[in-house]
Amino acid sequence: MSIANETPKINVTSAEILNIESYIQRKNTAVLTIMFTDIKGFTELSEQKGEQYATQFRMKHDEILTNIIEQDHAGLIIKFIGDAVMAVFSEPSIAVERALQIQQRLNEFNASQQEFVPINVRIGLHMGQVSIANTLQADVFGRHVNRAARVESLADGGQIYLSYAVFDSAKGWLASYKDLLWQNHGRYRLKGIEESIEIYEVISRDNGDPKPPLHGHKEKTVSKLAVSVLLMLVAVSIATLAAIFYYKNTTSVYFVRFYPDAMYLDNAQPIALAGQKTDQSRQVITDIKRGNHIVHYEVTKSDRYYAELAINSGINNVELKFKELRLPSLLNRLDLTETKQAPKHETARYELYGHDGEKIPFIAELSLQTTSKADSNHADVINDQFSGALKINNKVYDIPPQHVTHRLSDTSAKRFAPVLIYQDEYHAYYYKYYVYKTTVEFEIYAEFNHVVNQ
Repeated sequence: MSIANETPKINVTSAEILNIESYIQRKNTAVLTIMFTDIKGFTELSEQKGEQYATQFRMKHDEILTNIIEQDHAGLIIKFIGDAVMAVFSEPSIAVERALQIQQRLNEFNASQQEFVPINVRIGLHMGQVSIANTLQADVFGRHVNRAARVESLADGGQIYLSYAVFDSAKGWLASYKDLLWQNHGRYRLKGIEESIEIYEVISRDNGDPKPPLHGHKEKTVSKLAVSVLLMLVAVSIATLAAIFYYKNTTSVYFVRFYPDAMYLDNAQPIALAGQKTDQSRQVITDIKRGNHIVHYEVTKSDRYYAELAINSGINNVELKFKELRLPSLLNRLDLTETKQAPKHETARYELYGHDGEKIPFIAELSLQTTSKADSNHADVINDQFSGALKINNKVYDIPPQHVTHRLSDTSAKRFAPVLIYQDEYHAYYYKYYVYKTTVEFEIYAEFNHVVNQ
């Protein structure tokens, strides 16, 4: 399957969307790493060897990739598109590990048999937020799939190419793998994508050295000498300006490298940046006073990334180190056709940041009780009951029993609006439930309060 010179047309069916949503809920994530693969030279192979040979060749390829991707339920194959595979993972490090295992297993398979010509697969990985409040955003998912496919189209057989987001998230987790080589091949302009994408490669030392893309439009970069001279000039300028600003008791702040689309200072103030997103360093236009602060950006209503920030007099060049803070949730789903039940109790410890940067500890205990029984007198009627409790820092907030009756013959689900259980200055807890056919679902979850300017 060749996609280097045309925009991939990848349609996700409603059944596949439900499959992905189920995976998102099982993994409790809103961010997916998307893997896109295809076999190098498969079209030519089909023409030379015939359809029967090509079909058996592809079946062996599909078997190897499926066993690795879906081992221990770590990944989920969404679909096979000819000789291409589209799959998702909840963890970028696991996605990279499985990509490396695929290349290693194919090398072993190719060396162990003579029935087939070598199977050479290229792999592309990209990650991004695809859901909001556990609801798949199909258009957003499609854009991330397109990026994964474009990254893969630059690779050659046996290579694994990554976008910066996957590289940045996975490399630290895989630091113990001493046999891995990581290479930045630079930024490439890809058809159908407005901004250029930074392409990275990961490869086992046993499999050779990283190699840049053989095709594609690479952005021109400044020579090393020019960069050295520029850095020297910048260093001199920064040192001079720092002294001036220090004595004038003023501050100037620059953020280096990573710029989320919407960042907030101290839980309230939007942060404005000068320059372009592709710049290595951008000045903060928003006034930040000296002292300790926090910066955050939102992934979902329940998931934020925080970084602590210390500002001194003069020029501050800051590379923000974000850490994820995901608020607790507990879901209990029952199906009259199944005996397995979801967990009913969970304890979570976490810390929220106050407006002055202080850490506020919380211990949350969430418990649910859900029953669903068919009415003994009416085969079409189902009686459901929900109850539970939330305990925050030793104070209990009970959820009174909720009784619902629904019918197996109902053509649409009954969804009940979220009900507030607890709220403070920074976050709130709700419960909600819905019923449909043989399925009932009850959930307690927390959300951050909306960001407002102080």
